[in-house]
Amino acid sequence: MTPVGQSAHRALLPRLIVALASAAALALGLLVVVISPRADAVVPLSPAFDGLARGIDSSSWQHPHGAPVDWHAAAASGQSFAFIKATEGTGPANRYYEADVEQARASGMAVGSYHKARPAMDPSVQARAFAARLQSVGGQQLPPVLDIETDEGKNPEELIEWTRVFLTELQHLTGRTPIIYTYRFFWIDRMANTTQFSEYPLWLAEYGVPEPTLPVIGGWTEWSFWQNSETGAVPGFTGPVDLNVFAGTHEDIWAWVGPVTPGEAPAHEPAPAPAPEPVPDPAPEPAPGPGGPAEPVTVAIPEGIPTPDGVRLPETVTVPAHMLDQIPPEFR
Repeated sequence: MTPVGQSAHRALLPRLIVALASAAALALGLLVVVISPRADAVVPLSPAFDGLARGIDSSSWQHPHGAPVDWHAAAASGQSFAFIKATEGTGPANRYYEADVEQARASGMAVGSYHKARPAMDPSVQARAFAARLQSVGGQQLPPVLDIETDEGKNPEELIEWTRVFLTELQHLTGRTPIIYTYRFFWIDRMANTTQFSEYPLWLAEYGVPEPTLPVIGGWTEWSFWQNSETGAVPGFTGPVDLNVFAGTHEDIWAWVGPVTPGEAPAHEPAPAPAPEPVPDPAPEPAPGPGGPAEPVTVAIPEGIPTPDGVRLPETVTVPAHMLDQIPPEFR
């Protein structure tokens, strides 16, 4: 190869690298869009959704550097409802929770709360922590929400059982049927697209589409809430906020509001009674000797039996009667 040819080859290398990097980035971007709801632009909704109630969900992320939220401005822009993060794992997870609930209610919104699931932790403890915070704000609320979107190393069977325990415990503690929030890929892949929870209302996260994809996941025939973007701009919020649609009108959503009433803990099946301790067999009676029971018999020790110096034999010895047959005749 001539020097000119080598220079041309070297000049092509950066272009090739850039082209390959661009192709990889494009492929990765497409992959993210396919498997996750977390890469979206706000897509105009289908005209079929005109007239449906719109709402938002909020956490401490909507208070960057402690910035306040103007809930009255959000409500005036057409937001009918809000779900506010209450807990994550086994404890509180939003220091603005009580204030946001109070102010969102004062703005005229229907308000609910959600719990971010941490499946590596005990589901019953998490349900109790969530219920306690719901009861701390009291009042009329939308149904409580389980936000499940991470597996933390659990397989589908374990996640299904975790979800069942959490939902059952929460329903008994609050008297409300919980809502399940999840996204399509997670439920299909991590929850094995189970249909065991289709009796619960579904809040589906799916971004970048004008309407949710059909068929709906997990045996659900319809969704109740749809989170269509996480990059929405809403008056009253400093930064981006999640946007949601309710499958009903502004008036309809108020039928979902009710009190949180503590109920009895879930009934657990009684533990089986312990097996009775085995009764040991009685010790066998000594076998009777020939001629009858082994009654003790006193036998005189004959005189003249040689013994070591200083040892004296007793005059008599008591033995079982059947042992007499084993004593030599000369000693009887």
